[in-house]
Amino acid sequence: MLARTHLAFALLIGLLTFSYFNLNPILFIIIMSLTSFLPDIDHPKSKIGRKIKILSYPINFVFGHRGFFHSIFVAFGLSFAIWYFFGNYYIPFFIGFVSHLIGDALTVQGVNFIYPFKELRVKGFITTGGVLENILFFVFILLIILILL
Repeated sequence: MLARTHLAFALLIGLLTFSYFNLNPILFIIIMSLTSFLPDIDHPKSKIGRKIKILSYPINFVFGHRGFFHSIFVAFGLSFAIWYFFGNYYIPFFIGFVSHLIGDALTVQGVNFIYPFKELRVKGFITTGGVLENILFFVFILLIILILL
């Protein structure tokens, strides 16, 4: 999925879930939104990869795109570290990260959720940047607007 679709999906999920947690809602939404880009650190041409090339190229060389950083184990590991240092702010971090994985699982390339262990690749029917993704993006935006009204 494109960065804008990941962001819209995370924002939608954030707006639907922030009230269940006793955290600052603005900080919750910001953390979720930023974290929705994080798994693509493994792709040097992604939105985040272009910003942090010094990390993106080595990560891509070692793990490839949609490898290690698109694993649920990274989501749990990084969320544990966030919990250790920042308490319950691991929640928006985890939700944002996993929203990215779910979004990518909807694409034809799919995601192996348990990389590097066995293969548990989930593949969808959406072509990245294609018509269906654009429709999905506009549906997310419409739902966000409806929630905010």
